[in-house]
Amino acid sequence: MSYNIAEINSGFVSLTAAGLAEGTNANTFKTTNTLTFTNNGVFKSKAGTDNLAFSTGTALANSQACLFGVWINTSGTITTTQGPIVAAGDPCPVPAQVTANTTLVGLIKVTTSSAATFTPGSTDLSATGITGAYYDCMVMPGSAL
Repeated sequence: MSYNIAEINSGFVSLTAAGLAEGTNANTFKTTNTLTFTNNGVFKSKAGTDNLAFSTGTALANSQACLFGVWINTSGTITTTQGPIVAAGDPCPVPAQVTANTTLVGLIKVTTSSAATFTPGSTDLSATGITGAYYDCMVMPGSAL
């Protein structure tokens, strides 16, 4: 909860839904809506962008899950961070913000089946045995998803 209060008071809030979805090209994601957000209290916007790559991540083995945070900076560059990897079916802890002056726009939850693995940037979000769920966020949720 304190993270959310600090982010709002510091002026890092997503004001419209990014419309996170799987990207057109393999191994990517996209924002489908024009995103309005604040960065250090200053209003910014960025048009929907396709074929965004995961900027970081550790591979998920069979029957695992995790959340990827999707962030935007003042220049409109979108990056990702990865939360802790857990067993599929367990609640996924939220990822940390590792880059200062970025605004959270959403979360991507990736879950692998007992016969699939996922490597960020190398595995498609609609590959066999991979389930991707997309959450548009104003600020970071207060608990695991």
